[in-house]
Amino acid sequence: MPLVDSKAMLIYAMENKFAIGAFNANNMEIAQAIVEAAEEEKAPVIVQISQGAIEYAGENCLFSIVKSLADKASVPVVCHLDHGVDFNTVIKALKAGFTSLMFDGSSLPFEENVRITKKLAEIAHAAGVPLEGEIGKVPDAAKGPLSPEEVQKYLTTPEEAKEFCEKTGVDSLAVSVGSAHRMKVQSARLDIERIAKIKEKVKVPLVLHGASGVLDESVVEAIKAGISKINFATELNKAFTNALRQKLTSDPDLVDVRKYGAVARENVKRIVREKINLLNSAGKAEEVLSFISKNDYFKRYIDKSAIVE
Repeated sequence: MPLVDSKAMLIYAMENKFAIGAFNANNMEIAQAIVEAAEEEKAPVIVQISQGAIEYAGENCLFSIVKSLADKASVPVVCHLDHGVDFNTVIKALKAGFTSLMFDGSSLPFEENVRITKKLAEIAHAAGVPLEGEIGKVPDAAKGPLSPEEVQKYLTTPEEAKEFCEKTGVDSLAVSVGSAHRMKVQSARLDIERIAKIKEKVKVPLVLHGASGVLDESVVEAIKAGISKINFATELNKAFTNALRQKLTSDPDLVDVRKYGAVARENVKRIVREKINLLNSAGKAEEVLSFISKNDYFKRYIDKSAIVE
């Protein structure tokens, strides 16, 4: 089926207390694994392309892969820009056809983040596409060990989350509640009370980034408290790389990329299926599709004049 946008999908998840898995794809095999896993679990899914992935492979190449997979899929698939950290990257992804966007202005002063996010939300909405914003900042574990004090200073407050949403018009909001990007070990516990307090103030679906490093039981608690979209990237990269390493170590003469690529793809698919079940989105594809069909939040045309260079 055609790609769908993320707005109705996330609203349905929010109202029904489960979460949509958002999985980062850096190549064809990972994208295939994500969509195949969603099909096998009959789950709605978001395939994410980060700004780093765009710099690696190009937005048009990666979008074409995701679109071709979605066209043949029986479950709703979103192609989402993850962590667009500058205005031009968000616009490039919109022009390429992405059906969901994120602008990450969390490293900017609050008012600057609001200004750019608001402008991008206006442009995206004119083109029929939802925009995710971020307030607070999810730290990067790859830059070194994070102390509890360091994590604490990045956390989102309910008051700033409310103000940010009201001023920008975003369709979903990424919040910092105790996770970190690029954690290689599941050890983080989330601030569940903070999530619940933010949810009281904010009406749009909440997004958890850096979930690869979060303990499963904390993920489940976060969903109950109000998280509706949960992002996984590092765990997929680990699964892909570990499978490649094992295959090439056991068969050092192997040179056929299809054979070791297939092994890596299957290992990623296993992880995605596990996460879909953890988020309780397995079996939800049909009801999500029904909700989407009844709730067309955006006009289905592209206003080219809204897309600026």
